Amino acid sequence: MAVSEALPPRVRLEPHLTARNAAVSTSPFPSGSVIATIPGLATCLLPSDKGKRCDACHILQSDAVTLKRCSGCASFWYCGTLCQTRAWKAHHKKLCKNFNTFTTSTEYQVLTPHDQVDALLLSQMIADSASWRAEQSSSGPHATFLDLLKGPRADVFELPLCLPKGALPSESLTLAQELYGRFGNNNFALHSHLNAYAHGVFPLASRLFNHSCVPNAACKYILRPSESVAMQVVALRDIAEGEEITIPYLDPALPYQTRQEALQVNYGFGCECRLCRFQSRVRPAEAPPERGTDALRDIETSLRAFALGADAQSMRVPTAPGTFESMPAMLHPVFHETYLPALSEVFSKTSHEGPYVDAVEAGLTLLALYVVVYPPQYPQIGMHALELSKTIWNVICTAGPDVPARESEVLEAQTKRFLEIAASVLQNFGPEGDEGGPLEEIQMLRDALTSQ
Repeated sequence: MAVSEALPPRVRLEPHLTARNAAVSTSPFPSGSVIATIPGLATCLLPSDKGKRCDACHILQSDAVTLKRCSGCASFWYCGTLCQTRAWKAHHKKLCKNFNTFTTSTEYQVLTPHDQVDALLLSQMIADSASWRAEQSSSGPHATFLDLLKGPRADVFELPLCLPKGALPSESLTLAQELYGRFGNNNFALHSHLNAYAHGVFPLASRLFNHSCVPNAACKYILRPSESVAMQVVALRDIAEGEEITIPYLDPALPYQTRQEALQVNYGFGCECRLCRFQSRVRPAEAPPERGTDALRDIETSLRAFALGADAQSMRVPTAPGTFESMPAMLHPVFHETYLPALSEVFSKTSHEGPYVDAVEAGLTLLALYVVVYPPQYPQIGMHALELSKTIWNVICTAGPDVPARESEVLEAQTKRFLEIAASVLQNFGPEGDEGGPLEEIQMLRDALTSQ
């Protein structure tokens, strides 16, 4: 079946052995290039961001942006009349009167925060009756959404709806059930600076791009005042002509079994990418030794040397995917489901509370694990490298003038190297989300090092 919307330039659909189709490049995409820009069909803020962002365009409140509350429900905020009018016509006029009753109801309150936002997102989509009627038999994102495959739990209508009786866009629940059947497995978590703040539906992205835990592309979100949020699909590395373009549906650093179960439950398939094939061969991974033991310290020292090199000042990060395939067997315990959460907790605690020397060691080990598991130029690698550089800067600032000059030079050199890694990865990914963010932080820290 043909796609309802026009394909992005230089992308075509081809048959796929297990999926519906494969999105294939018709000419090379250099690393960092935008493969596709896709407008959102519907978006909804997480409860934690309500009142902080415009409910329509998601712009943050600031000195330059004053949000005004809906006078009807007092629960939606808008940056101006353009966003408010567009939202009112699309769906809010059908949700406004019933919103507060719905969100205080037992059926809504028992939902998880993510299910709560999904219930409201689905309600918005159903309430936009005019658009569904106009596009069901034509082209556009609504028709593309109805062309998507249903999820594995399509027959179980689990989410309550924030719609009064008679508000559905048809005389029965038929359309609502059709939308719900394609809903849970075709929405995205929107993020700004890689922090999730909303859910959204981008039908063309769902239709085109298959999942891989070793993707060659990733999604980011572009926010502009009074405009609908847009998704951009960015090449993480050079993509050759004829190569399939893939994105991650979940975090590739999650344990193998967790990824497989989540993909099966939410999407109805198991992943057979090179990371999953490798981890299936080495599982069940042996549990790592207890933290604080010499045995674990030996593993982590070897992991850092394997992934980054022996010298932290001249460290290099892999430039080709699949580093994990050449890992020595003694390092396989780092794939155990308990290892990454425990290491992340140590880094988070020590980077805020100290001792910072321990934070640097934990952060360096975490970076080593990230560059092994994630594909090259994956944005989380850059974000963590930035956090690690800020941690070492804290070491420099708290050490005082009594630190030997040679040790201070080593710390500054390490900070600069981590900043280089962060800048390389995050500049490749490009600006996204809210203004400011990690690229500005990198420049600020570089300026501080220069004036040190």
